[in-house]
Formats: sequence, structure tokens, C-alpha cells
Amino acid sequence: MILRRVIHHFRNQEWTAIVLDFVIVVVGVFIGIQVANWNALRSERAQLEQQLLSLRSELQDNQLNLGDYRAGLQQQVDDVSYLLEQASGAPLPGGFASARGRIEIELSPPYDADDPNTIGIAMFILTTLDGNRLTYDTMINAGGIGIIRDDALAREIQTYYAHVDKALSFEDALGQSRVELVDAQQEAGLSPVDATPADQLAAIFNSNANMLAAAKNYWLYTNRHLKDMKALRAEAERLAEKIENGARS
Repeated sequence: MILRRVIHHFRNQEWTAIVLDFVIVVVGVFIGIQVANWNALRSERAQLEQQLLSLRSELQDNQLNLGDYRAGLQQQVDDVSYLLEQASGAPLPGGFASARGRIEIELSPPYDADDPNTIGIAMFILTTLDGNRLTYDTMINAGGIGIIRDDALAREIQTYYAHVDKALSFEDALGQSRVELVDAQQEAGLSPVDATPADQLAAIFNSNANMLAAAKNYWLYTNRHLKDMKALRAEAERLAEKIENGARS
């Protein structure tokens, strides 16, 4: 339609009409492009909002998982702390000086003497961190992080999952320490299924320097991991709340 009109005006040398037709075409193309861009932006924002809501749910799930995981670590720290104090006859140190600064030790509540069989199991069982990160990995693979306009939020999200990766990496060292402790016990003829009473177990560790050293190392690794899990859970809680507040605004 427009093309026929332009040809007609051109043949009749109607230059003003030709200019008007040209302006109409340019304006129409411009409006079409703007509408397409607006629709694309709206779709992108809707997709990002859905991804952030899914990420918030993922973080909330992680809070629950970290809470359960931390409780297990706390049980191990409490039990091994009691064992070491009984075996050595002295209280454990509250911290250590290192090249990276002072390492503070988590305080342990009193050991439950009515549960004497817990210590052997606590030193044997090692649960692993099960951090759900499906939404985050999907966002990374689809370039979702790049479309978050809040740079500070994007950095916080990436930092949190970097801390998760760091915790998983440290968990490997914790697992190796646990293996060394279990091996030392097996060499001494100990097994968690024997249900050795806590005081008797402490006496055995007191008489075996290798087992005692392995238990001290495991206690230190577990304590460090416990502190990291507490910090990671608090970080997940803050990040989930920030995403929720952003979705409401």
C-alpha cells in the first residue's frame, strides 16, 4: 500500500507527499522496534523476577538444611570435646594463634552423661552438606545473573555460592581427618558398634597417642566447619530476606 503510494507520488513528482510517506514509514518502523524492545524487556523482567523468587525458596531450603547439618556438627563437637577433656585431664583451649589471626573455638554445652554411647558414633558418622543450588546454576547457565540490575545483590548472590563451594572444599579435608581418626580406632581394635562407655573410651584414648592426636585434629576441623556453617546459614537468611524485600518493592 505504502509502496504503491510512493511510486505514484514519485511519478507525479509530488515531493512533499513523498517526504510525508517517508516520515510515516520511519516513524512506523521506530514505533515497531520500541514496542518489540518493550515487550522483550517486560518478558526479561518477568523471567528474572521468577528466577529470584525461586532462588529465595532455594535459600530458605538451604537454611533448613544448614540448620540440621549444623546440629549434627554441634553434637560431634560436644561429644569429642568431652572425650578429649576426659582423656587429657585438662580443658580444651579457647582458641589458637595463627598466621591468619586468632582462631576462636566454639563453646560446647556440657556433655550428656546419660548418653554414653553417643561419642563413638559421633566420631564415626560424617554427614555431608547437601546444598541445593539448582536455581543458581540455572541462572548462571542462562545468563540470569547478568540481567540483575542491582549490582550489589548480584555480588551477594555470587559471594554466597562461592562460600558454599568453599565449605564443600573444606568438607573434603574434614572427611580426611575423620578417616584418619577412624583408622586409628580400628588399629586399636575399637568400633562404634561396641558401644564403649564414654569414660572407658576416654581412658583408651589417653593411652594411645595416635588416637588422641587424630581426635584432636578432628575436633579442630569439626569446630572450624561448625563456625563456617553458622556463618553460611546466617548469610543464606540475610540474602533470602533481601531478595524477598526487593520483590515486594
